[in-house]
Amino acid sequence: MTNLRALVITFIPLWLSFGHAGERSVLSLQNFCETELKSAGIEISQPTTFHVKALGGGGDYGWTYKTNEMFAYGWILNADTRKMVWMMDIDNTTRSKGDREFDEKMTLNPGSYEVYFAVPTYAYHTTFTHININIDRREKPLFGERKKKKDQDFFGFFKNWWSDDIEKEWDERCERWGIEVLVDESAFRTVRTFTVPKELPNVVLKATGVGEDELVRQGFTVTEPTTVQVYALGEAAGENEMYDYAWIVNATSRAHVWDTDFRGSSHAGGADKNIECTGDVVLPRGDYVLYCVSDDSHSSLDWNSSPPYDPMNWGVTLSVKTEQDKKKIKLYQYQEDQNVILALTKMKDNEHRTEGFTLKEDTKVRIYGFGERGNSRRSMADYGVVVDAKTRNKVWVMDVDRSRYAGGASKNRYVDEVITVPKGSYIVTYSTDDSHAFGDWNDKPPFDPEHYGITLMGVGDKFNASVVGKYAEQRDKSIVAQITRVGDNADEEKRFKMDKTTRVRIYAIGEGEKREMYDYGWIEDVRTGSIVWEMKSSMTFHAGGGRKNRVVNTTIVLDKGEYTLHYRSDDSHSYNDWNVDPPEDQEFWGITVFRDDTAPPDVPSAPPSPPKPE
Repeated sequence: MTNLRALVITFIPLWLSFGHAGERSVLSLQNFCETELKSAGIEISQPTTFHVKALGGGGDYGWTYKTNEMFAYGWILNADTRKMVWMMDIDNTTRSKGDREFDEKMTLNPGSYEVYFAVPTYAYHTTFTHININIDRREKPLFGERKKKKDQDFFGFFKNWWSDDIEKEWDERCERWGIEVLVDESAFRTVRTFTVPKELPNVVLKATGVGEDELVRQGFTVTEPTTVQVYALGEAAGENEMYDYAWIVNATSRAHVWDTDFRGSSHAGGADKNIECTGDVVLPRGDYVLYCVSDDSHSSLDWNSSPPYDPMNWGVTLSVKTEQDKKKIKLYQYQEDQNVILALTKMKDNEHRTEGFTLKEDTKVRIYGFGERGNSRRSMADYGVVVDAKTRNKVWVMDVDRSRYAGGASKNRYVDEVITVPKGSYIVTYSTDDSHAFGDWNDKPPFDPEHYGITLMGVGDKFNASVVGKYAEQRDKSIVAQITRVGDNADEEKRFKMDKTTRVRIYAIGEGEKREMYDYGWIEDVRTGSIVWEMKSSMTFHAGGGRKNRVVNTTIVLDKGEYTLHYRSDDSHSYNDWNVDPPEDQEFWGITVFRDDTAPPDVPSAPPSPPKPE
């Protein structure tokens, strides 16, 4: 049996190596046992007839199965247009001892062409067993038991069960698959070969041959308004299921000037998930950043299904129309973390972190943050908030509407924007729920997991770091009375006096739903025993996190006198013991009364005096 196998393996390559009388081999791509994809280029200056001989696999059928898919096949690409001109399929091949054979002549017009042959997967069939598996040649053994977790699944079980039979059949077939291109002896000298891929004209930037789990950042400066041509190949299953893709942002404003658009994409050949995006982008003068990301599979390192027709250009290429235009584009080294003011990153499950900062003048601030969208799809489960340290008013919050898809799982979201923050002190908080965070993802992570959380940065090369000061946490002098960080089953109170009629601001966070409050506060007049203000459900707004987290931030006028501040909670969902997602401003769970000096108290004026009798 061993000798017969050796004879077959030797015979097929010899058969492919010799064409008809008077023919010479231009290129030959053979033996795919250890190599997934091979390629070669040919260039002709006149119409030329080639004899193409190829042996591949797929299109199998039997009593209990039938497939039209080829798993070992070749194709020819026009090197200038990057479009496929021929490909092996079950319609143009014939069955040959379990394989598929192509043996025909074709005429190609003058131009450059790239010939490819690939064996990314393997299909194994018996009467009752049908297995289609990815052949990752980096893994040893190719079949059978592996220590890797990815094989410990339903299909991995069958793959291991039948591993000996699959391996035996694979070894018998993988060496004989391949493609050979021959030409008549008289035309042989007119054919020139080259290494693929042929370079696109006037390329100014390219991120191709992208592997697995890569994040490419490349800065470039446009010195004059220029039209850039984008050619991008990637992987996607939907608008929020992008796995390998690219985009361009303005480095200063962070505005997106081009994105891999799933809806505007076309099929790139091969597997359905291979997409192609092309188009012209007019770029004004300025600095830009090209981002290109990939997930953990289906790349130039290992295609887990059929590759695109142009596999060598997997990624993104930017080019311009003329050689003169190339002078308008200058590359520069880009770093993500520049002028960092504050960073709460690598956030893990069930984590809540807070940090403050002070600005000595109005400042443009870049906010770069990653989080997780909640199950409702309209709220965030992991997110950051920026609040004014004095008023507790929200300056910025990471919500679904202002975020973008962050790659990987559809729930991954990110923000990258610039806002103007007025002079003052601010508190930044970031909170996560109990799953899907840095170091413990329950689905595919975002494209930049190291920045999971929130980072604030100054904008531009002219940013002056001296405008940022340290935030010293201290009791606000405007606080009149405060009850915060309230736990379960609490009934707390504090007395305070007002020396004169004063406008005060009440900031309270509690629990309530269905028009009823469970954790809430109120103010009582000590002299009369009457309630002068109470936290009612109708006056509250969502405080972030679970829908029952409620907040009120309002002003009232208190007359001169003595008052009691109250706060009461029920037996669940309180500070540091939440039974749903906590509010954005956890530390102020309770009630705080501030002296409001922003405007004079709204004291009713005395009624006008009656007119004097004449």
